[in-house]
Amino acid sequence: MKNRDLRVARKKHIMQENKKSILKASEKVFTNKGYTTATMDDIGIEAQFSKATLYRYFKSKRDIFIKIISKSLEEVHESLAEILTKKMNSEEKLIQVIRYTISYYHRKKNLARIFFMERSTMKKILNISQEQQIQTLHEHPAIPNEFRVRLEKISNIIREIIKEGIESGEFRKVDVTDAAFILGAMLRGFLLRGPMQPKEYSINKSTDILMHFLLYGIKKERKGA
Repeated sequence: MKNRDLRVARKKHIMQENKKSILKASEKVFTNKGYTTATMDDIGIEAQFSKATLYRYFKSKRDIFIKIISKSLEEVHESLAEILTKKMNSEEKLIQVIRYTISYYHRKKNLARIFFMERSTMKKILNISQEQQIQTLHEHPAIPNEFRVRLEKISNIIREIIKEGIESGEFRKVDVTDAAFILGAMLRGFLLRGPMQPKEYSINKSTDILMHFLLYGIKKERKGA
């Protein structure tokens, strides 16, 4: 390889490593301070870069936050895709999906709360206008296409596991899309339960509860059925 090519490759590697360092530092700042309170100065101090250097890699605090969420969703997708390929039955795969999701949430709890619960903050992040705020008053703000694509890939994996379970005879025949949506809604509701559910459960206990209600519901089995 020519010297010029080596210099280009070295420079590219340094830039990639710097970007990783900034994202890692930013996630720590957002986790500790929240999105609104955190500043580019805070991120620069944590990353040990000048603010001018930060702007060489990212346009804004918003740009950094969106990249962190996108990378988190990518990480979840890769982990769930690995579960999908394992040689186990569909129920065991769903158990692993739920356990992983709960575990990941606890590691990223503060970021998840910003993304799923802080509407006013997310509207600022997503640049939603006053008129759009009125239109989406009772809805979660529209998410960037980058997020939507990654969330759809995650949902596809859950749908595939449920489909496998139906085809193998483990699960009764249901609408796969509806079932995947309900599982996602149960997970979000359970994890972001707020003050109405004061109990705290371990990851294994949380998984058991969600799997029990997903598979069996609350209806008592009829005699002779």
